[in-house]
Amino acid sequence: MSEVLEAALERFAGRRTAQGDPMRHRFAVLPSRQEPRYLLPLGDSRTTLEGFRVYTPYELGARFRKGLLSQLVKTGWSGWAMHSLYVGEPLGLTALVTNVTGERNPAFAMVLGTPGKYRKLVIQVMRASGETLGYIKLGLTKPAGERVRYEARVLGDLASLRPLVPRVLYAGEWQDSYVLFQSPLEGRPGPAELSGMHVEFLEKLAALRRVDKPGLTLLEEAGARWKEVTWRCDWRWQRLGTATLTAARRDLENITVPCGYWHGDFAPWNTRVVDGQLSVFDWEACEPEAPFGWDTFHFSLQVACLRKKSWRTKFDLSRTPGARGLFLLFLLTNLGRALDERSESNERLDYCQQALISELGAV
Repeated sequence: MSEVLEAALERFAGRRTAQGDPMRHRFAVLPSRQEPRYLLPLGDSRTTLEGFRVYTPYELGARFRKGLLSQLVKTGWSGWAMHSLYVGEPLGLTALVTNVTGERNPAFAMVLGTPGKYRKLVIQVMRASGETLGYIKLGLTKPAGERVRYEARVLGDLASLRPLVPRVLYAGEWQDSYVLFQSPLEGRPGPAELSGMHVEFLEKLAALRRVDKPGLTLLEEAGARWKEVTWRCDWRWQRLGTATLTAARRDLENITVPCGYWHGDFAPWNTRVVDGQLSVFDWEACEPEAPFGWDTFHFSLQVACLRKKSWRTKFDLSRTPGARGLFLLFLLTNLGRALDERSESNERLDYCQQALISELGAV
């Protein structure tokens, strides 16, 4: 069993139990114990099927595999769970869930977040009937724990957007870290193409806060953050940052930029749709004073990366003064975030790096 799985189970239950222990939970580990990502509850098809909510694939092959597994669960065939384990009763978490929701016998599904500096354990909390009660976030590293704490604060600041953002059910210190228990967002997964509902949500988000910043101030802020991330990196990263800031300066010298809340990871897999309205979760990367429009840049770039297509058809950067400079700063900021995550394998970093180099070549 991998070290990260051991760490996640320690956060969840504090101990593992033998198969004969009556107080236990059995999980299927996907794709394997050596490379764990999802832990789905076994024993009741209702909670197993509802546990699939923690996994929202958009790539065609992954969607097919999820659909196939769901059908196998519905048939009652248990052979699909090739990798399984028994885990001790999470007495502390169960007590927390009971105190917050009243549910005395909760079921759980788990997902291990993106590997790297900010890796977290996300626990889907359910009733025995399969109804999802909410999601618990626990950091697996100290920086991840601080991000969980930050997200709780952001959700408090965004209270006026409810029910389009999750509600904090509980937030506080937990096992030398920080726990955030938030309400679920109902509805189907959001679409993978920008539409009117995306624009409507971002307009509501923009209305919460507006700060006008000189373009050169944004340039200085982006440059400072880039240096914080790359000062130990290869000289090529330093050169890329210098080239980007020089090119962006020409567009941003004489403009003022409206800024406000930036979700930070506005992507299809962090959205839900119900009654024609978009709701959005996963606010841990939110920033309060970023240029308006960066969320649409990010959404389009993420979808293009997923589909392994070019982002160039998504934007016309020649129509608005300063747009190209802001796009360059967005790419540099996004690339800096990917570097800061220190992930062993990061497709977003590679794609964003190539997009930035390509855009510099077109300036």
